[in-house]
Amino acid sequence: MAEWYLNEGKDNDVVLSTKACIVRNIKGYNFMPRLDDKDCQSLLDTVDGAIDKSVYSGGCAADFDKNTVLKLTRLQILGREANQMSNPDRKAFYYNDDASLSISVGSGEHLTVKAMAQGHDISVYKKAEKEALELEKKLDVAYSENYGFLTSNVRLAGTGLKILYTVALPAISKTEGGIAALTQRVGQYEWMIYPFAESGELADSGVYIIASVNTLGVTEDDVLRRGEMLISDVIKAERACREEIVSSKKEQTSDIYGRSFGTLRYAGLISRSEALQALGWIRLYHDYDDSGEIDLSWNTVDKLTMDILWEPGAPSRKNSQSMNLQRSRAQGIRNILKGDDRL
Repeated sequence: MAEWYLNEGKDNDVVLSTKACIVRNIKGYNFMPRLDDKDCQSLLDTVDGAIDKSVYSGGCAADFDKNTVLKLTRLQILGREANQMSNPDRKAFYYNDDASLSISVGSGEHLTVKAMAQGHDISVYKKAEKEALELEKKLDVAYSENYGFLTSNVRLAGTGLKILYTVALPAISKTEGGIAALTQRVGQYEWMIYPFAESGELADSGVYIIASVNTLGVTEDDVLRRGEMLISDVIKAERACREEIVSSKKEQTSDIYGRSFGTLRYAGLISRSEALQALGWIRLYHDYDDSGEIDLSWNTVDKLTMDILWEPGAPSRKNSQSMNLQRSRAQGIRNILKGDDRL
């Protein structure tokens, strides 16, 4: 299977990915929390019959083997650390060839159509919308003339649309008051920003999610327009902060950049937090490196970042297991860096 996030994306020095999620529910079934096992199986069967098997692979989550779960976690179809795999007999996941388009059943709402692309690419909305419309032709979707699409989560009622940009902000994160100022700016657009992870090894990754909030009383065009204006502001702000940091501390940032690459290239053991901190410095200084000694492509930087953020099987482990994981992670990073044809 090809991996959608290996494609080169626009503005991928800042934007790791763009995602569009569209949720729908089907008439005649309770919302998921109140759906008994018999009706849940009926829902799974009904949706399965509407899926175009010439386009999508997958099915009931209970039938997935361990390797499939790991693969779908890495490709961001399942939640981080496969946390969507609880009660697998009540869920189903379908995905196209490169996993850029997926349909999940039973994860929150009855249906979630998700389209993903590397970098800044709002065309994902049209891809998700096209699939949602195809499913609406085959299924009796719950809709109200007054409230729009009906959902168990009131924050999704109306359009049922959520846009999410995953952004790497190493410079803003290192600027005093930078995230606070950005949070205020994001709020002015009626969007929200939050860390990729609130705690644990990923807490200080410098990676954030910028997500739409309003779905009721707004149109899809309103959401897209505000999102595009906002993400343009974020990209400009992050690049300006990188310029300011490098121009004021050129020698120091150049030194940290080289040391960070050395850590990734030669470490025998590496934690997720250490790897992400090194990648943050590489991201910050990448476009200012004029030494010619490190020829590292943006695609490789992004692949490493994504692989570590969405590392399968990442829950906390015993010390011996943690050591093995750090060893295999370091080996994987070295292999990727060796294989980068621009290195």
